[in-house]
Amino acid sequence: LNQAETAAIAADFSAHGFRVVPFGQKADVIFINTCSVTERAEQKCRHVVRQAARTAPEARIVVAGCYSQLRPEAVAAIPGVSLVLGTQNKYDARRYLEEIHPDAPLVGVNPFGETESFQLPGASYLDSHTRAFLKIQDGCDYRCTYCSIPFSRGPSRSDHPQKIVARAQALMAQGFKELVLTGVHIGMYGKDIDRTENLVKLLWRLLKIEGLERIRLSSLDPHEISDDLIDLVASTPRIAPHFHVALQSGDDAILRAMKRAYRAARFVELTEKIREKIPAAGIGADIIVGFPGETPESFEKTFRLLKKAPVTFFHVFSYSERRGTPAVNFPEKVSAGEKKIRSHRLIELGLSKKLAFEKSFVGKILHVLVENRHEKGVLQGVAENYMRVHLVNEAPKNQIVRVRITEVTQEKVWGEALSNFSEKTVQAELP
Repeated sequence: LNQAETAAIAADFSAHGFRVVPFGQKADVIFINTCSVTERAEQKCRHVVRQAARTAPEARIVVAGCYSQLRPEAVAAIPGVSLVLGTQNKYDARRYLEEIHPDAPLVGVNPFGETESFQLPGASYLDSHTRAFLKIQDGCDYRCTYCSIPFSRGPSRSDHPQKIVARAQALMAQGFKELVLTGVHIGMYGKDIDRTENLVKLLWRLLKIEGLERIRLSSLDPHEISDDLIDLVASTPRIAPHFHVALQSGDDAILRAMKRAYRAARFVELTEKIREKIPAAGIGADIIVGFPGETPESFEKTFRLLKKAPVTFFHVFSYSERRGTPAVNFPEKVSAGEKKIRSHRLIELGLSKKLAFEKSFVGKILHVLVENRHEKGVLQGVAENYMRVHLVNEAPKNQIVRVRITEVTQEKVWGEALSNFSEKTVQAELP
């Protein structure tokens, strides 16, 4: 989501006479779009701001986004900061830059009301990669007890479907082959526009766009992945068979304490259904370890569930206290040392499952979007099921090509490019 927003803001600057340069080069303005989902994310933000001040002391440093929205006073206190903008105000950065004063940082952070409008300037994407990230939704109406996003991003709001189609068409005109739909909570898409609007309807609209070869979905909650969505993904090679599911815990008591809207059985049922209908699908999960009240027995339930479920990779996070959230005051805290042990166990399990999944494709054909860059002389790209593949031979960049997987090691998946993408061959070859 931050990538999509930062790209759109960069394009807006570019359209008004600025030249965008890589971070670390000499610049008049440095724009930093921050995250606040964990304490570590905030630490990284502070580090980047201090680095920018050291490398470009004459630049006007703009610090915007979620961390600025939640902690504007802390951001403004960092030496070198010229302008602090919240999540809504950051799109007006150019106007605010005209008002800054050299003696003290200017702060533009507005509180969220009950109703907010969806914001995203333009549809340009300034990047050398091959996938375009398109923001379709922002904010969240849920109140999970550990999460600060409703405070930093406000209520859920969706972009109008016609505007999304127009933005997607503009991105395709720039030569992108894959579109990643992103937002804070894309499973809630459309609910604020019309009760009949939803993610599946939006996908049907996008599939009509000429030149859009692949659509990929970002994270979804288990209860928001409907049978209609699974059936649609199963029916066309143009939607990537890749589901990233925000599980968080495999123990129902912890899910209740988190105020999540589903139970562990729903996740198991869902992943088994996806595997049955789309055998080659990549299924990822987000997990939080060390939530207050997570006993050893609670953690073992999560571990056993993930070991058994047809999940192919995990993102593991240690619980991080967020100011103003109910979980801060929950008893039965889990020590940092115990969080580390539990994280390590899950990470090791995730790596073993990922390797087994990758090895199951040796000798099979996947369809890889070749990236516009070499890594140490080797081309690489991303397959439809989210496997990153390194190519043993040359292939056209920014094209989806047929690749036979030849070898899988602990570190890399290797494949041989065969020919260019063809929808008929995809339909025939997918397992």
